[in-house]
Amino acid sequence: MIITINNTQINALEGETILRAAHRNGMEVPALCYTPDHKHQSSCMICVVKNCQTGQMIPSCSTVTTDGMIIDSESDEVKDLRRQSLELLLSDHIAVCRPPCNINSCKLRQYAITYRAKWNRYPRYSAIKATQPQHIKDNFWFDVSKCIRCGLCVYNSTDGFTFKGRGFGMQVVLPNESVHNVDESLCQICPTQALYISHNEKL
Repeated sequence: MIITINNTQINALEGETILRAAHRNGMEVPALCYTPDHKHQSSCMICVVKNCQTGQMIPSCSTVTTDGMIIDSESDEVKDLRRQSLELLLSDHIAVCRPPCNINSCKLRQYAITYRAKWNRYPRYSAIKATQPQHIKDNFWFDVSKCIRCGLCVYNSTDGFTFKGRGFGMQVVLPNESVHNVDESLCQICPTQALYISHNEKL
């Protein structure tokens, strides 16, 4: 089928989402709670695009393409919504990450710079302080002050990661001590390095 993104016609596969079709055709659409081949939910709303036929703003990571669909992913209107979503996420993230942290690998920081999102747009920002990382098992660690609750570790975990609470009070619950293994790939898909491997942390 043929869809149009930013006035460019591309081929989309049956059952393919807008985001996958865009990426497969070399078009950049940002996303934090999505990574190829992993389960996800439309939680970050950074991938929002506009359906020009309905006028609706939709998450491209979970919206399946239809033949003839016309999508706008780069207008000021779309970028403004992405900026607002980023500023909400930044209100739950410390401004200066503690080591170990490779800022070039933090997708949240990269998008914040790209979309000129303000780190202190919302009052909750001032309450987020650096915390001592929590030891999970072996060399696996979790830093809650970097977590934006994207859900990738929860939806893709077989090791006991879960959510508790709602809204700003929602938190990732770590596996208990009975868990024998922690999947290293969860660290690789974490967009903020809240979940990471370190051989230098003190137990």
